[in-house]
Amino acid sequence: QELRPRTMLPLLVGAQALVVAPPAAGQDAIRSLMTKHDPILLYVSKLLEPDVASDAGALYAWCRRLDELVDDPAVSGDPATTVARIDEWRQRLDELWEGSPRDDLDAALLVTLRRNPSLGVQPFADMLQGMRSDAVRARRVATGADLEEYAYQVAGTVGLMLLPLLGVSEEEDVAAARGPAIALGQAIQLINILRDARPDAALGRIYLPRDEMAERGVDEAAVLALQCTPAYRGLVAHTAERAEAFLGRAGRGGRPPP
Repeated sequence: QELRPRTMLPLLVGAQALVVAPPAAGQDAIRSLMTKHDPILLYVSKLLEPDVASDAGALYAWCRRLDELVDDPAVSGDPATTVARIDEWRQRLDELWEGSPRDDLDAALLVTLRRNPSLGVQPFADMLQGMRSDAVRARRVATGADLEEYAYQVAGTVGLMLLPLLGVSEEEDVAAARGPAIALGQAIQLINILRDARPDAALGRIYLPRDEMAERGVDEAAVLALQCTPAYRGLVAHTAERAEAFLGRAGRGGRPPP
């Protein structure tokens, strides 16, 4: 099962990134990762300028590998191990910010950070926090507000990461594009949650808010048993409307979101 997709730093990244791994080595590794998991992105990347495509690929690789840490079937029943892996990934991020990549993919991201100095670390940290919330045996979401926050953490953050790559770096432009970029990620995440209801149930996960389930009389046991009751269908429709509202916010941005 694939978690939905689910920097950037005041760094002194000089030639160290290039010494650890030439850019070509990192890009080859990124292409291999995309070919394995998301081959459509290889096609989409051809629509971007070469440097932008390379930088977006480096961000993709960081997010994809984090997804794999959290969704590894070998440790899916061991939250403590997953949390330890996430903590190690944060330590690795800190090292990267200091200019010390551990492998070719890290080095490719360092090149991205060097090329886009307005990237900040906060979106990465927020994504890690969202992934950490999934490292439990029975994942639940308490309220609609919690669901929207989670959607920001694991997907809206991607929009923020991409803004500098798309030429949005001036303070005024960032202020105008930030909300739409986040909203687009949140919409996609809510759609993914509805799409992945069956595999999530198999893992004991329910992302529909508990308060809204209670209001509509949706039973957790019925959701986990894949019983599509009228009340459940109503909540799914409500969640789809929430996603549509986020798409509307994304489309009304002062600048096109990523």
